[in-house]
Amino acid sequence: MNAMTAELHTETTAARTGSLNYALDVVGVMGDTGMTPVPLKPSAAMLASGSRAGGVSVEVAWKIYLAMIREAA
Repeated sequence: MNAMTAELHTETTAARTGSLNYALDVVGVMGDTGMTPVPLKPSAAMLASGSRAGGVSVEVAWKIYLAMIREAA
């Protein structure tokens, strides 16, 4: 590895480390405020679970999930 390649690698690694630390800080603040990241699109298992819990169809569970995501944004 030549000096230029080594320097570029070091800068790239530092940028990634900084980005990761920032992301972890954001997630930490979210937790402190009672928020949690969730997928924008629920899995089939999530929809089935919501359907059973609410006694509604999967389609209705999907609409409820989307409404909650939109309200939080």
